[in-house]
Amino acid sequence: MARDPILVVLFLRGGADGLALVCPTSDDNLIAARSEDLRVTRKGDAAGRAIKQDVADVDFRFHQTLQPFADLYDAGDLTLIHASGLTEATRSHFDAEARIERGLFGKDIPPGDPSGWIGRWLAAAAPEGPMPALAVGTSHPASFMGASPAVSESLGDLMVGSGHWLAPALRARLSEGFGDHGPLSAPIDGLLQLSDMIGERLWSEADQALLSYSPAVPYPENPLSPSLMTVAQTIKQDMGLRVATVDFGNWDTHVLQAGQLSENAGWLAQSVMAFWKDLGPLQQDVSVVIMSEFGRRLRANSAGGTDHGRGNVMMVLGPQAKGGRMVGRWPGLSNDVLEEGADLAVVTDYRAVLSELLSGHMKLDDPTKVFGGFSAAPLGIWG
Repeated sequence: MARDPILVVLFLRGGADGLALVCPTSDDNLIAARSEDLRVTRKGDAAGRAIKQDVADVDFRFHQTLQPFADLYDAGDLTLIHASGLTEATRSHFDAEARIERGLFGKDIPPGDPSGWIGRWLAAAAPEGPMPALAVGTSHPASFMGASPAVSESLGDLMVGSGHWLAPALRARLSEGFGDHGPLSAPIDGLLQLSDMIGERLWSEADQALLSYSPAVPYPENPLSPSLMTVAQTIKQDMGLRVATVDFGNWDTHVLQAGQLSENAGWLAQSVMAFWKDLGPLQQDVSVVIMSEFGRRLRANSAGGTDHGRGNVMMVLGPQAKGGRMVGRWPGLSNDVLEEGADLAVVTDYRAVLSELLSGHMKLDDPTKVFGGFSAAPLGIWG
């Protein structure tokens, strides 16, 4: 039985260094700008896996810790879009994240519109089911503004009382008893929203599948695995999930980048691969987009790190796309094409990638409903 398509947005908070994750190893400008530990080598035990591509006459390689991504790429399940990102220049984490998650810029923002791009997709698609949207974590991402997703670190956290979802009958009694002005209206309102989101689905105490999930494969022990395991659990238990967000932080590598980035990148690749294997045949229903608010500067700083930059790499995982390719355009790293003489230029608007995800995978007929009229020539991710 075919399921509705599902989108997972994995956001690397802090500005991941795309020039290290998917590295143009043969570019003389990169070699001159960074020490060997801040780029990927082509020889030796720590050499990165070569990436077959026809975007540019450059030797691109995955960071040496991204071997699982190299496997997914070679299997045709992973697509790369380099030199992508936010077209509005900012090096502020807060501003860049807010603008990306809103998906509307400047004159495109209707007066008084506080919505995020996923919130607008939910309004346009109107998905049904007990849990169409899930933000794994402790906060409500700006991309969900205008919507009411479940926000939780685990599905067990969404239980009320001794193993039950908030029942419709209890919801009605709470609404009647407190209304909009009662002394407990604020906390009760939170419970009512939870009830609206979950609908009429009930779980008994005996339903241990919710409280103790046994994945099909072991997940590595790292900060990302529990979040991806929660998403896999939600998908496999057929709770009506259509879109989920997962945050993975600590990518702000101003000082001694090599060790921090290697650890994070290894965790990223290992956990995503475990998640993908855990899904099994349900991979056919799922696409994952991996993105960050901006990249890092070409030139290393004096502290063995890199500072806030502009262009970055986006990755799309899913067998529905024509993977095993790098798409878009590579502007190069010579000084005359760097943005402000310092950064990899943004030549692919990140919204072009998300628009193709929404149309090609999520089957939204008109992505301009989500991105305020923005449209771009297709990158060919799905064609």
